[in-house]
Amino acid sequence: MLVKAKPRSPSEKPRRLRREGFVPAVIYGPHVDGAISVAVPEADLEDLFRHVTRSTTVEVKVEGGDTYHVFLKDIQVDPITESFLHVDFYVPEPGRKLEIPVPVKLVGTCPGVKEGGILEHVHEYIEVEGLPRRIPPFFEIDISKLGLEESILIGDLPWDDELRPLHPLDDPIVTVLAPRAVRLAEAEEEAEEAVEEAEAPTEAPQEEEGETED
Repeated sequence: MLVKAKPRSPSEKPRRLRREGFVPAVIYGPHVDGAISVAVPEADLEDLFRHVTRSTTVEVKVEGGDTYHVFLKDIQVDPITESFLHVDFYVPEPGRKLEIPVPVKLVGTCPGVKEGGILEHVHEYIEVEGLPRRIPPFFEIDISKLGLEESILIGDLPWDDELRPLHPLDDPIVTVLAPRAVRLAEAEEEAEEAVEEAEAPTEAPQEEEGETED
């Protein structure tokens, strides 16, 4: 995804820029010589946020300057008008790992839900540490084979030395919970079986005592 920006003087008033349809922004990173002040068309930002996530690599082309591969580091939004106030673009160091939240996208129809289960999306984001080129825009999780009382865990995703989760591997990403009625029925059956097993050995000695008296 490409975003075009124009250079911005630090002395330019943010309110004036917004009235002209631009959003103040800054580009920075370990290999960027100082923070670069820019202005981005608000319409372009609105379109950008409809198609990307915070873990998506975005190209920012500065008018008359360079093109930077960035992540959306911080977004300030007016709490009343919901309009953009300021955006921070972070330029990562290519060979250095960074920590970032990656959203989870569920796809498919869950058979466990058809059986009466309740789908619980435990991790909507997965915090990861990895090289910039390995950071995915999202994790796509197929739930089309997820049955009742089954889960997909963090450890079920493919990880390696260049990309690893910052959560325990046995953490569930998504799970199908049995409805309360099903759980109660199973608990009652287990209780009845436990009672029968407990009563079985007490009857045998009574029969033996009766045979001895005869």
